[in-house]
Amino acid sequence: MSDVSTLRDIRPIHKGPRPLIWRRVGAAALALFVLAGLFGFLGDRVGVVEDSVAEGHHLRLEYAETSRPGLDVPFEIRLTRAEGLDPEVTLALTGDYLDMYETQGWYPEPTEQTRDGEWVYLTFATEGQPVMIIDFDAYIQPNAVLPRSGRLALVVDGEPVDPLSFRTVLFP
Repeated sequence: MSDVSTLRDIRPIHKGPRPLIWRRVGAAALALFVLAGLFGFLGDRVGVVEDSVAEGHHLRLEYAETSRPGLDVPFEIRLTRAEGLDPEVTLALTGDYLDMYETQGWYPEPTEQTRDGEWVYLTFATEGQPVMIIDFDAYIQPNAVLPRSGRLALVVDGEPVDPLSFRTVLFP
């Protein structure tokens, strides 16, 4: 008869059953994850930031507060001024924030676009209308995984003033 036993690794009866704590912790974590998904805590979420800025302008941004890589996301800027906008307005947007997007373009297209170390400057012709809506047709790059913070500001006398701050969190 062989000295090798198939019963060698079996827990003896006098030690009782294995503790169930890790199975219970795992089941609870899985249940919390499923409930978070069920109630919409893990899905895409649209955020809105808005404020009155320099010279009677009101700036509003609708953006993806939470999303996943590869998805189309909203990014809409609304600039209003009751007495009408200047014939040209320039907006400044944090350049690093835009790096997470794969873009199809701005609608309407800016008449001029420049970038320095921090900001992307977008100049738009407004024709003096009281409201201008600018849409950024883009989706999150598939390799983007880290959250990004950004700022949007109206440029007055060559300087961004009263920037709106926002943040996009990405889930895998």
